[in-house]
Amino acid sequence: MLTEYRNHLYASGRSEGTIKQRTAHIEELLIRHRSLDTITTTDLERHLAGMRKRGLAPETMKSVRSSYRLFFAWAHSTGRIPADPAHALEAIHIPVRVPRIAPDDVVQTALITATLEQRTMIMLARLACLRLTELTTLHTRAREHDALRIRGKGDKERIVYINDDLMQTLLDREREVGSGYYFPGRFGAYMHPQSVNKIITRVTGCNPHSLRHAGATAAYRATRDLRAVQQMLGHASMATTQRYLHLDEDAMRRAAAGTAFIAPIHSPHFSSRLQHAA
Repeated sequence: MLTEYRNHLYASGRSEGTIKQRTAHIEELLIRHRSLDTITTTDLERHLAGMRKRGLAPETMKSVRSSYRLFFAWAHSTGRIPADPAHALEAIHIPVRVPRIAPDDVVQTALITATLEQRTMIMLARLACLRLTELTTLHTRAREHDALRIRGKGDKERIVYINDDLMQTLLDREREVGSGYYFPGRFGAYMHPQSVNKIITRVTGCNPHSLRHAGATAAYRATRDLRAVQQMLGHASMATTQRYLHLDEDAMRRAAAGTAFIAPIHSPHFSSRLQHAA
């Protein structure tokens, strides 16, 4: 059944990454259940509950739930199972948290001693706001004059424009590596994303995701155009983009100051003491 499901995903145009993720979630389910057509809603809830107890992130649980829903809906609609056990699964709540962003002074200090390769990695994450996988697999042919043609999540394509600082770094890197991937791998076409992640984190003390958050926040502060930032980040939902933006500390301080009383009323006893002192 899993082979037929994989063929279904390919036929529906899903990206390689999506197919790998969706099938991996079902394969993991098969480890605990020899037959997928006997699984109940209670079984699926037990698996999700176990993930939470092991400390897995809500985002991961949400992805697994989506995989369950997609697979069992297909299996039921095609007559392979009598009922859909995933249909009644409750939605996974994603807590809203203030994102951590990489401080500009820390990043700029790291850039002073970084190699050209390291500097290119850091600046693609901070100035182009690319995801870790996007910058790791970036090929020189993706640059079209002052723009990068990026293929992101769900095989969706977007254009990310290059500012002057990033352009100079990319040109220097292109002269160094020639035509090919910006970060060629030792044993493959390009470096493994986790290797790039370790390099960026070691050099800056910040993970690539916090650099992306910092870039998104800076872009929004400069433009106040949420739609433009959403397109640059490659988000399908505006709500996702809003979660990426770090709260403007100056604006928050102004908001706090704005809660003060417009015309404070002093106690009569306080007024009389002032007159007496005078």
